Amino acid sequence: MSRTIKVVLALVVIAVLWKLLSTSGSDIDDEIEYDPVE
Repeated sequence: MSRTIKVVLALVVIAVLWKLLSTSGSDIDDEIEYDPVE
């Protein structure tokens, strides 16, 4: 049971961190994408 709980918590933490990184890096990613296009 404890292992399952740890896995679920780990997935939740990863999901939150992924959202934060995606939100924070969205602007940077857009800028990087525009440069090669030009």
